[in-house]
Amino acid sequence: MDDRDKIWYAARATQVVSSPKKVLETFGATAIQYHLLSDLLDDVGKVRIRRGKIVAERPQVITPSYYINQALENFGKEAEQYIEGLRHTAAGMRFLQYGLKFRKEEHSEEVVQGDIGEVADQVSADVHRDDGTLSAVLIGVDDLWEICLLKFVGDVVQTSAPHNFRELSDRGLLDSSDGHVPNAVRVEIESDFRAAQGHYDQTQLLGQKLKKYGLFEQYEDRFYALLRAAKR
Repeated sequence: MDDRDKIWYAARATQVVSSPKKVLETFGATAIQYHLLSDLLDDVGKVRIRRGKIVAERPQVITPSYYINQALENFGKEAEQYIEGLRHTAAGMRFLQYGLKFRKEEHSEEVVQGDIGEVADQVSADVHRDDGTLSAVLIGVDDLWEICLLKFVGDVVQTSAPHNFRELSDRGLLDSSDGHVPNAVRVEIESDFRAAQGHYDQTQLLGQKLKKYGLFEQYEDRFYALLRAAKR
């Protein structure tokens, strides 16, 4: 089995014993405690329990131009014509970007004796007894456990996205005054302009964001005025 097959096998083999009871927050960060169990490959009857935290930052609304530019970076030439074609229809498309961080400094593990199913049930019972609202219990593959964790995170994002879109829509943040850029992006950029005043490094980061979002020309005069002021 080559590496690619092993990765897909690990993703398909991931079992969710207990899921978080809440979806990812729309307007703030969410921390999910995970408990990932796996049979030791070379020691029958022993189970490794890994515990840690995944932090999902506030979902960000991004522009179609940003999405397309990212796609062009991540895909080969064969996809370029298809992606370019989206530019004619992307004005009405809205995308969310989820910033996910795996904090290894909060990761721990232990090995216990027993059947993995029984151990998983016990861990799940302990988690629920301690209020596992934002906790998950998983069974995965020991040497590819991070793939199993990523598979779980992807499922959480898919489950959360409709709720996040609905809350953003209710506040008018997915609407667009010009038919191209969601209001949430405009609000974010205005906040960045205020935060960058007098700070050269932050102004540079703002310029990079404007270019990624495909909005640099719209804010060009304001940006250079801010940059000149920051250099003084």
